[in-house]
Amino acid sequence: MTGPPRVRRRACRLWAFPLIIFLGCAAASAQQPADAGRAARPARPDAGEAEAHLNLGKSYLNEGRFAEAEASLRRYAEARPEAEDGVYLLAYALFRQGRARDSLAAYERAARVAPAAADDLKVIGLNFGLLGDYGRSAEYLGKALALDPENLEARYYLGRVHQTENRFNEAAREFRAVLARDPRHVKAQNNLGQALEGQNDVDGAIAAYRRAIALEGPSELPWLNLGALLLQRDEVGEALALLGRAVALNPSSALARFQLGKAYLRAGQLEAAERELRAATEIDPRDRGARYQLGRLYHRLGKTELARRELEISEGLRAGPKQ
Repeated sequence: MTGPPRVRRRACRLWAFPLIIFLGCAAASAQQPADAGRAARPARPDAGEAEAHLNLGKSYLNEGRFAEAEASLRRYAEARPEAEDGVYLLAYALFRQGRARDSLAAYERAARVAPAAADDLKVIGLNFGLLGDYGRSAEYLGKALALDPENLEARYYLGRVHQTENRFNEAAREFRAVLARDPRHVKAQNNLGQALEGQNDVDGAIAAYRRAIALEGPSELPWLNLGALLLQRDEVGEALALLGRAVALNPSSALARFQLGKAYLRAGQLEAAERELRAATEIDPRDRGARYQLGRLYHRLGKTELARRELEISEGLRAGPKQ
């Protein structure tokens, strides 16, 4: 996960924030117009009060209180429009609230004050990713790496963008580059497995997933991905153990419950399969695959009415909403 970009204040640079996300930077745009509807604008804070707003905004960012950080940083940016740290941090606070368009607009204003640093460009790229513009996301992540080739977060997310676009060769290249610098990067190792799977390198994918599991990260994803892949190869026993561990790590994962339900089905453990498939549909009622498998299971169990209901829902989800 990404933390806030460095602050380019001349007196000091801010690196105090932990790495705290995903999933989410500078062009140029006109300064925001004044609000013509107001009878009067409040007086700008003096220098001491402005610095207090900046420091408070930093503190709120560090605590993950992004809406409050936004409010404080807006006050600082209003008082010190020429100061790059306020508007760049404001853009980051907006990004952390999932407000990608607002964040990009703030980065555009910030670029009028000072050029974006590598970490700012990285977050701009993540903003474009949130908006589904993967071409521009890759462009700005590439710009971040041009400024700072050692920025592992930018390289990891560039690999994720390539993977989203099914550009598995490029994705694998970026994940390997991350792992060359940080062999314990669990996410890069797991995503390398997915990229190799996308290239139909099944043995390579299995090896990557096993390395990710050996790193003992908190995520269920390596366990889930390896279990699902082994289930495809009909290695049901190990798949059951892996998928059971994935569910234990994240009981709220509809995908993990679905895959575990399928593994129980393959093993002939129908009651356990029903439990997991039903859990998957409760977590994600729009999981068409889980509903279809549950409907087939109900048919095998002689629960005709339940089977009909689940299969009808599955078919409705496949067809999509009526126009």
